[in-house]
Amino acid sequence: MISKFIEYIKKNKYLILIAIGVILRLIWIFAMPTYPETDFMWYHVKGVELSQGKGFLYGYYPYYTGIPGMPTAFRPIGYPGTLAVLYFIFGSSFFGIEFMVAKLFNIVLSTLIMFLTFKLAKQFFGKKIAYFTLFIYALSPLAITYNSIICSELLFSAVLMLSIYLYFNKNNPIVIGLLIGYLTLIRPIGVFIPVIFVLYEFIKKDVNLKQKIKYIVSFGVSVALVITPWIIRNYFAFGEFVFSTNGGYVFYVNNNDYAIGSWSDPFKYPDSPMLKYKVGDGFDEMAVNKHGKELAKQWIKENPKRFIELAFLRIANSYWYKTDDIMWSLTIGINQWHPITSKAVKLEKLLYRPFYIVLFIFILYAIIRFIRQRKIDFTTFILLIFLYFNAMMFVLEGNSRYVFPLHPIYSMGVAFIMFSVLKLLFPDKLSEN
Repeated sequence: MISKFIEYIKKNKYLILIAIGVILRLIWIFAMPTYPETDFMWYHVKGVELSQGKGFLYGYYPYYTGIPGMPTAFRPIGYPGTLAVLYFIFGSSFFGIEFMVAKLFNIVLSTLIMFLTFKLAKQFFGKKIAYFTLFIYALSPLAITYNSIICSELLFSAVLMLSIYLYFNKNNPIVIGLLIGYLTLIRPIGVFIPVIFVLYEFIKKDVNLKQKIKYIVSFGVSVALVITPWIIRNYFAFGEFVFSTNGGYVFYVNNNDYAIGSWSDPFKYPDSPMLKYKVGDGFDEMAVNKHGKELAKQWIKENPKRFIELAFLRIANSYWYKTDDIMWSLTIGINQWHPITSKAVKLEKLLYRPFYIVLFIFILYAIIRFIRQRKIDFTTFILLIFLYFNAMMFVLEGNSRYVFPLHPIYSMGVAFIMFSVLKLLFPDKLSEN
């Protein structure tokens, strides 16, 4: 039995890298007492309340305790609902350690991500690039430290990777549609991701038009089956069909005279039009959502040049200036940070700015390749994913947390470019497979 296991490991050496990645993540979540702050406390408390049958309720910072009779749709229910299932079955603590169930769930998600990342990279880029990709992601400081944050990013990333893997291998439109529907409920930025799959399916060259239409209809119906109950719930809660009341808030925060290309407090702007929607320590999320959309659209029409400037600033913030999301793994209390936080942020900038430079080289390669060769393949799919998320950031917000869930996919592109350079330098020692 042991000899068979050893033989299996020898044939699948990537499992050793995954095991190392898992061990590092386990060490981190037990060694670093990350305390959920802001969004992360919101996710945790909403998950607890749902598991206790209290409903999906509005609550104020910093603990977001639900107020009876005040429903919320500020973020979709996907991640809090998933936590609620875990908390209902296991509770929120493990061996008396608070928040540990959510953190251990992150380890499970990370393991799945590493596995799927290797499999996809091997399938489309070859074994050596796959190992290089897995090495980059498994040992990535961000990919390790995010495991101690009660965040939606890892679940979003895992479901996205699973959807992509199944799409390029099994490609059952009903299964893919159900997964993508779930994905849209995990993070609001994913609301239009179904369009990527529809677009890619439509431009594929090896499928006739009738098959494409049949696939797209089955896929669309499956997506709708998942999100419709949420939309209906919001209609009964607010009297309107709405996916998330966060949209207008974010749209306005990032498109006004005081916008800075990342988050800022709209209630602290001089003569803020949002002040009239303040309710105690919180605000009327539905009113802010509706008015925010109107104000942002009007501002963009009146300030097209400033909008473009802010749009590029948002992209720059996401990949360069505001690469500091590692700090959310170093909160040890409400507004309390671990002493190593500033050093960790410096390390992130040092490591990930070059990573993103190489990524943009890969994207440029993918664009040129598509224009010249008109190839529709996995590289094209990565390009579509990149364009979608950057288009969202271009209009909404510069935030490195929007980029992190795509690191498994982006690591493939980075590994491909780095391996290609090494192959040019050492042609006799390296080959693609």
